Amino acid sequence: MMKCKYPNVAAAKSVLMKIGVDPTTRINDQDQDFEYTSCSLEELSAYIDLYTKPETSDQEKRVLGCYFLQCLNEYFQINDVEHPMQKIALGLLHADMQIHETELSYWSDTSDPNEEAWWPIAKILLKWARR
Repeated sequence: MMKCKYPNVAAAKSVLMKIGVDPTTRINDQDQDFEYTSCSLEELSAYIDLYTKPETSDQEKRVLGCYFLQCLNEYFQINDVEHPMQKIALGLLHADMQIHETELSYWSDTSDPNEEAWWPIAKILLKWARR
C-alpha cells in the first residue's frame, strides 16, 4: 500500500469507466477539483463496491476516498443525518489510512474557530478518529 498525498485524474477517469460512466461527461482539462466535481451521490454504493474489489489500485482508492467524503458530506448537508452507508465507507477509509490520511485531514479541519465554517461532515470524522 502506497501513501497517496493527492488523487490523480487518470485514476478518476479509470474509476468512472469501471462504474460505466464516460469520464468525458464529468472531467475536462480545466477541472481543478475533479476529485470532488466528478462524483455523484447516487453512485456511492457503486464506489464502495469498486473500492472493495481486489484489482482496485491504491490510486483509484485515493480517488474513491474523495468521492466517499464528498458524497457523505453532501448527503449530511442536505438531510442532516448520516448516510446509511456511512459506516461502511468510513470503515474502508480508516482501514486504508495510509492512502487517505491527507483527505481525512482536509475534511476534518477545525482550524477555523467558527464551527459553521467547517465541512458538515467534520464532526463525524472527528468522532471516527477517536475510535
